[in-house]
Amino acid sequence: MTNPQNPAQQKAAQDYKAINLGSASKEELVVLLFEAAHRLQVKARIDIEAGREADARAHLRRVRDIFGELVVSLDHSAAPEMTGNLARLYTWVINETSKAGLERSPEILDGTIRVTQMLMEGFTHAFRGPQEAP
Repeated sequence: MTNPQNPAQQKAAQDYKAINLGSASKEELVVLLFEAAHRLQVKARIDIEAGREADARAHLRRVRDIFGELVVSLDHSAAPEMTGNLARLYTWVINETSKAGLERSPEILDGTIRVTQMLMEGFTHAFRGPQEAP
């Protein structure tokens, strides 16, 4: 995949993201992680269908990294049953995205994309309010 931005534009975008992420609340970061994971899974699905396996693997690796971060950031002391369920769901997404990449199966990603979208919508609603949920 090529990026149409020139190096100066890329640097400016990276600087903006760093400032934006540095000032974001923990809740906002969680929503941003789900948005990124969703976007990357959609890209990976398209890449698998187009035969761009290296791009798909790179996107799926980032998705697994995101969900790995979400797993380790869970505070199990706050709500053990809920966080346990979330940990199992996040682990399922990690396993299924691995499977989708290995089997080059865009259909497997349909399920992970749906789950990620539901999580993204739920956390967006909880943290930003119902008017901003996708």
